[in-house]
Amino acid sequence: MNQCVDKNPWSTREYWDGRFRAGDTPWELGAPSGVLFEACAELERLGVSLHGARVLQPGCGTGSDALELASRGASVLGVEWSQKVAEDLLKKSNGLSSVSEGRFQVRVGDFFELIPEQVDIACEHTFLCALDPELREKYVQQIAAWVKPDGYLCGNFFIVSDEDAHRLPGLSLARDGAGPPFAITTTRLLSLLKGYFSPVVLRPGSNAGAGRRPGLEWVGVFRRCFPS
Repeated sequence: MNQCVDKNPWSTREYWDGRFRAGDTPWELGAPSGVLFEACAELERLGVSLHGARVLQPGCGTGSDALELASRGASVLGVEWSQKVAEDLLKKSNGLSSVSEGRFQVRVGDFFELIPEQVDIACEHTFLCALDPELREKYVQQIAAWVKPDGYLCGNFFIVSDEDAHRLPGLSLARDGAGPPFAITTTRLLSLLKGYFSPVVLRPGSNAGAGRRPGLEWVGVFRRCFPS
């Protein structure tokens, strides 16, 4: 995460750990993301079941999505680099059947430094939009290294129109125009994923959480391309 670290504090572990310790986490819904599970419903329509699937969620945060995925029968690996939030998540998950049955794990560390393992599905929700835009290509490469050929990347993507992109500094949705969340246009997202994932579904979500920005949370389902 190198050259972004000095320039942008949100590219450091300390920044995110501090936000969680201060309780400054407006992105946390306290419940699973409706839009992410719209994406999971699209997978079900394609005949791809969560039950028995191996699922990765980078930046799993307090685990509302990850624990719900596990409760639906997926074997979930959540990745979180805030030691504080990972410890809280382990306490929260203690005693759940999905944990005792080995269907949920959380790994503390920098997602970009983890050695990839093969998963069926990678779930996205407020991880890509929290990254410095300079890291987007690295994000796609790392996700692609985890997802097996013909597997899926799905989830909740923060999308703005090409027109809005011209007036947003760095596509930042923050009130001061600096820092995360960073939205992305459909054109840029498809360009980033090209050669790694092919689009199956990309549309505005209909189940965004209360108080979230309407029209910006999109359902995305992308199939992992076979390596050429």
